[in-house]
Amino acid sequence: MAASFPSRNDAKRCLAGILYHSSVMNHSAVFGVVFKKMFPKLLIINADDFGASKGVNAAVARVRQYGLLTSASLMVTGNAVDEAVSIARSDPQLTVGLHLALSNAHCVLDPEQIPDLVGADGKFGNNPAACAFRYYFDRRVKKQLESEIEAQFEAFARTGLPLSHVDGHQHLHMHPALLPTVIELARRYGAKGIRLPRDPLLANLRVDRTCLGLKMITAIGHAYLARAGKHALDECKLSVCDLSIGAMMSGAMSIDYVIGMLDTARAKSVELFFHPCAFGLTYPQGPNHGDMKTLLDPRLREYVAAKGFIPATYADLTMMREGEAPAEPEATE
Repeated sequence: MAASFPSRNDAKRCLAGILYHSSVMNHSAVFGVVFKKMFPKLLIINADDFGASKGVNAAVARVRQYGLLTSASLMVTGNAVDEAVSIARSDPQLTVGLHLALSNAHCVLDPEQIPDLVGADGKFGNNPAACAFRYYFDRRVKKQLESEIEAQFEAFARTGLPLSHVDGHQHLHMHPALLPTVIELARRYGAKGIRLPRDPLLANLRVDRTCLGLKMITAIGHAYLARAGKHALDECKLSVCDLSIGAMMSGAMSIDYVIGMLDTARAKSVELFFHPCAFGLTYPQGPNHGDMKTLLDPRLREYVAAKGFIPATYADLTMMREGEAPAEPEATE
């Protein structure tokens, strides 16, 4: 069923209701009811690593047909990027962003152009923490990184796909030394939003108590990235979700965990990001079959509809921020 959004007449009726009921109801309760009616909860459901392999591409295509997915993030250096672009072109309702790959991936530029950044095989280091440390302190590496980041934006532009948003493999797009460059290029190439990791620790521990040490380290990292990038993100016009869930249980986004996290969400915009894969090599933190299974689970669609979440994109989030109603999603079987 297509979602409905409030019109100006709806707004007038709601305001009239406030005036009428405020004398007999608690003011905060009235405001809460009206706020929920006027401002729906937007839910972005994203698949990362699109183009990394044929297995990831097959998962994205299958979930788009039978499950719930609003967007995907394209790895332009992936082994199956051309196939991913073809899938996206055949599905205009799928919005696609750029998944910047600056660790555990191959580069776009010739390795000889960025010799301090990648090996002779054109591959970045596999350890994101070690990469982040180098990117912060080595000026030669930073200059080469700026060139590689721009090359990845240019590679995306050559696909002809509209750029929905920007995020990063292992969240390195939010690296304080790189974020200004990423924001500048995102705006230049027309992106609507950018992912800010906001995976709430206490909610995670209430829903799933496993991997406590990893979750605490992730939470500290997220807090640092948010604090370091606050000014740049406040100044730019890119949309950011109130919550972004997927890092603390990367590759283990079970249906119970996802529903549990959404139950705790007190936000008007949430991004769930998954790492689905249909076949081929899989990894504990994704891509893997488990994430695809969750996206195909009918309980996810039923829960989203029952709780009033509206499947959305970063373009919808931008329109909501600017005071417009997001485009109604097409009805699906």
